[in-house]
Amino acid sequence: MTKLSTKKSPAIYFPNLDAARFLAAFAVFMLHFSNELRGLFPSISESIIFKAFYLFTSKGSLGVNFFFVLSGFLITFLILNEQKNTGNFHLGKFLIRRTLRIWPLYFIIGLIGVVLFPLIFSDYFTLHDPLYYFLFMANFDEIWNAGNDSINFLTSPWSVAVEEQFYLFWGIALFGLFKLKVFKLEVLIVLLYITSFVFQYFNWLDEKIIYHHTLAVCQDILMGSFIGLSLFKGRNWINRIKQMPKLGVLAIYALGIMLCLAKNKLFDGQLIIIERSVLSLFFAFVILDQIRGDHSFFKFGKIKIFNYLGKISYGIYMYHLVIMYLLLRFIPFENYSIMAATGIFFLLSASLTFMLSDLSYRYIESKFLSLKPKHKH
Repeated sequence: MTKLSTKKSPAIYFPNLDAARFLAAFAVFMLHFSNELRGLFPSISESIIFKAFYLFTSKGSLGVNFFFVLSGFLITFLILNEQKNTGNFHLGKFLIRRTLRIWPLYFIIGLIGVVLFPLIFSDYFTLHDPLYYFLFMANFDEIWNAGNDSINFLTSPWSVAVEEQFYLFWGIALFGLFKLKVFKLEVLIVLLYITSFVFQYFNWLDEKIIYHHTLAVCQDILMGSFIGLSLFKGRNWINRIKQMPKLGVLAIYALGIMLCLAKNKLFDGQLIIIERSVLSLFFAFVILDQIRGDHSFFKFGKIKIFNYLGKISYGIYMYHLVIMYLLLRFIPFENYSIMAATGIFFLLSASLTFMLSDLSYRYIESKFLSLKPKHKH
C-alpha cells in the first residue's frame, strides 16, 4: 500500500495568465456589445467604420476557445504537480475546489434567469430548460432548445457547463491512471483527440453541434492538457519556444491573429472540423510564450490593471449579458443618435460589469474560495 505523503504542494502561479484571461473575457464582452448594437441600429451594419470594428469583435467567441485551452493546461499541470509533490492526487478535494470556484456564479446566473426575472418582469420568457442548466448540461440545451433564445445571459454559461463536465471526467481519468500505475496520459489525450475529430467529421453540417457539443469543443481542452503535460515533463520543444527570437514570436502572433480574423473563410464547409485544431495551436503558443518566453514582444501582465481584471474575469464573463439585458430594457437607446447610444451603452455596460464583478469577487467568490481544501494529505 502506498504511504500517503504529508508534504504540501507549493502554490503554482503562472505570470501573465490573469491578464490573458481578462483579454479573452473582454473579447466575448465586445462580441456581445457589437451584436446588441446591430440589434438596436440595423443600419449600422452598412457603416464602413462598423464593418472594420465588427471584423475584430465578431471573432470574440474565440475568447471561449482560449478559455478552454487555458483550463486544460492549468488543470492538467496542477494535477500532475500535486501528484509529484505529495505522492497522491486527492480526487475528492480536487472536485471540491472546482465546485467552490464554478458553482456560485453559475447558480446565481441560473437563479436570476429562471426564478428572479420571471417574478419581476411579467413579459419575461426564455426557451432555456432549467433542468439542463442546473445539471451542467447547458451546452446541450443550447443545441436542442435555446439556440435562438433572446435571453442571452443564459447562453454564455454553456462553456462553463463544458468545463465542469471536463473537470469531472479528467479528475476521474487521471485518478484512475495514477492508481493503476499505468500512466500513459499522452495515449489518452491522443485517443480523445481522434475521437473528437471523428465526431466532428460526422456532424460537420450542424454548426450548433460543432460549436457547442462536448465531444467537439474538447479539442481545445485537450490541446491545453497536452501543453500542460509537456511543460510538466520538460519537453525539449517547450524550451525551443522559450528561446524563440522575438521576430519569430512576432511572426507567429501575426499569423495567428490573421487566422482568427479570416477563420470564417478559411475554415468553410467541411474544413470547419480542423478550425479548433489550428486555432488551439495558436492559443497554446500564446500561453507558453506568456509564461515562459524569453523574447516575447509583449507580456500582457505589464498592464497591471489587466492582472486584477483577470482575477474577476469569471464575473465579467458571467455578468456582462445580465447588465446589457437590463440596460436595454430600461434605457431607450434608440431615441439617441447612434454615436451617443454607442458611447453610453459601452460605458455603462463596461463600468457596471466591472463593478459588479469586483463586488462579486470580494463578497461572494472569495468567501467560497477561502473554503478550498489545501493540497495537503
